[in-house]
Amino acid sequence: MKLNVYNECLHYYLKTTEKSGLFRKISVFTRQKVLKKFEIPYLEVFITTKCNLHCKHCSSLIPYIENQEHVAFSEFKNNIETLLSKIDRLYRLKLHGGEVFLHPELGKFITYLDNLKKIKSIRLATNGTILPSEKILKLLSDSKVIVQISDYPILTQKVEKLVETLKSYGVKYVQLKGQKWKDMGEIKKRKTNQFEDCSIKRCTSLYHGKIHICSRAAMMEKLGCHFYDGIDINLNKNFLRKEFFNLYEGVHCKACWYCNGDTKLAKEIPAGEQLS
Repeated sequence: MKLNVYNECLHYYLKTTEKSGLFRKISVFTRQKVLKKFEIPYLEVFITTKCNLHCKHCSSLIPYIENQEHVAFSEFKNNIETLLSKIDRLYRLKLHGGEVFLHPELGKFITYLDNLKKIKSIRLATNGTILPSEKILKLLSDSKVIVQISDYPILTQKVEKLVETLKSYGVKYVQLKGQKWKDMGEIKKRKTNQFEDCSIKRCTSLYHGKIHICSRAAMMEKLGCHFYDGIDINLNKNFLRKEFFNLYEGVHCKACWYCNGDTKLAKEIPAGEQLS
């Protein structure tokens, strides 16, 4: 099933404001259908491929990347400014990794994003094993950023400590309990393309100036699988808009031939199982 941009934007808008559901529906409909605004519902942005865990079935393939890196804040800022100059609204941005709390410039990311009015909500993904510094905790407590904590059974005690710390500083957070992971398999061509049935096709991912259908597709390219699926954010506004809608229609999904995705073909596995 292809994705409907209006429905996806409404989905995230309903989660980010206390205004009535009817108001929000009318607001998104007017912006997109009447005023023809260019809006993106969701975007994961890689700021690091470095991680302190080695999850065997990491959906983003992080443990298998040899040259792991932190994306410089200057590059991130340039990419976000370029993108926002061509769109009218981004309903949710998620700072993504790797482990985001490892990034030495994280404070700059939080301060910068918190002042961008075109971005309606911000999440910061963490595996829950690292306690951020007092400086980061204070920045988070004064921002609109919500910390999104993955809760793997093998790491429960560390997650509990993080949650306790976030609460003490008044940091907003969500804890993803009872996560079910899928084994998306090796990078090998399948008999069919999994785009239609995969739930993570809504998780568009920005990495080094290109938007991919998901974070796994972005990392496949880093690993040398050049499917040429990604959309260059330096395209002019009209062509970028056309290509983004094509992304949601499945045009840029060659990577989906090489992945089981989050589908019935993927075996359910324990969350956070580590490589030996």
